[in-house]
Amino acid sequence: MRLRFSVATSNWNAKPQATSRRNAGRGVQNQNNKQTDNYHMKKILTLVAAMIVSATAFAGEFADISIADLKKAIADKKVTIIDVNGSSSFKAGHVPTAIDFTASKADLASKLPADKDALVVAYCGGPSCSAYKAAATAAEKLGYKNIKHMSAGISGWKSAGEKTEAAN
Repeated sequence: MRLRFSVATSNWNAKPQATSRRNAGRGVQNQNNKQTDNYHMKKILTLVAAMIVSATAFAGEFADISIADLKKAIADKKVTIIDVNGSSSFKAGHVPTAIDFTASKADLASKLPADKDALVVAYCGGPSCSAYKAAATAAEKLGYKNIKHMSAGISGWKSAGEKTEAAN
């Protein structure tokens, strides 16, 4: 009988081992295989966990739309724009055709198109602002599937020399 150290349980186990030449090193070989299998299983589980975390981190994120692409969509009348900067900012100047999210939250569904695949764009102050997510998420909850974010925001729109509309 030989004593064998079990790495998995970190204690000594007395187990009878075959003593023939053919089986002499098999206990150590099986242990090495188990260690390798455990190592690979840990790597696979880590990879799966990372994928789950990244999927949840990106859930609720919305694709960006450039100022040029938004201008084209406005010209083609193929977009509904939501301004999330607040009513006072909206009155001072907003992207043409935009809806004031603050004033329209309660009846947003009536302001959006019937076609759930229509382009809806939300924007806020600028690249570091994430307030747009409130409007984008509200549209998503209403079933809209083609929601984008103008990350440049109103500051980028104005910096690009684009015209704004003032509310009445």
